[in-house]
Amino acid sequence: MKISIVFPIHNEFENLQNILKEWNNKLEFVNNLEHEFVLVEDGSTDGTKNLIKDLEKEYKIKNLSLETRRGYTKAVIDGIEASEGDYILCTDSDNQIKVESLIENIKNFPEENTFLIGFRNPRRDPLNRIIYSKLFKILHDFLFNSKLKDPSCPFIIGKKNDFRKLPKDLLKKMSEGFWWGFVGVCLKMKMNFKEVPINHFKREKGIAGYKIIELPGIILRNFIGLIKIRITKI
Repeated sequence: MKISIVFPIHNEFENLQNILKEWNNKLEFVNNLEHEFVLVEDGSTDGTKNLIKDLEKEYKIKNLSLETRRGYTKAVIDGIEASEGDYILCTDSDNQIKVESLIENIKNFPEENTFLIGFRNPRRDPLNRIIYSKLFKILHDFLFNSKLKDPSCPFIIGKKNDFRKLPKDLLKKMSEGFWWGFVGVCLKMKMNFKEVPINHFKREKGIAGYKIIELPGIILRNFIGLIKIRITKI
């Protein structure tokens, strides 16, 4: 069995080398599991592009670098499209979710029409980000009634064919807050979710969370995106 691990990446020079080393070294000891890293680099300016070229010499990598920003949503979608594994794991490259969360859930890999989603237990993000998520979850529950504890968690595993069933034009209606929209689209498509607790770690390097001044615009754009997903007919 092969799994593609999709990492959207923007300015993660300080994190990326350690992430790939740790994930690769531990996954190599998992029986009957082959893996590839799908690195969706997104217009980084801190040397990440050149670092990925060096890492390609050591690991099984699909390098999807771009000179300009495509945004998180398109990065995830591009990574899914390029993946060749039987299963795909989409997660973040900030090193807040560790490889152990994947290894511990191999026995929980989902069947067809089901996605495995984590919930951060506890969530170790800046307070402003946690408050925003708790407030936004009220709207998300009203629109989609997902019954998930953490519908924005960036730890999603599913069969490649199930990811590709999802209409890209609908997923793209969320320019930010992609996983909120992903859950909404899946529910419209009658997909199922299995939610499991995962360890979440404080970000040690790089920029964490949103600036307060950015939150009103982010909330508004995400609100509009969710409404569009909710009212669009499939």
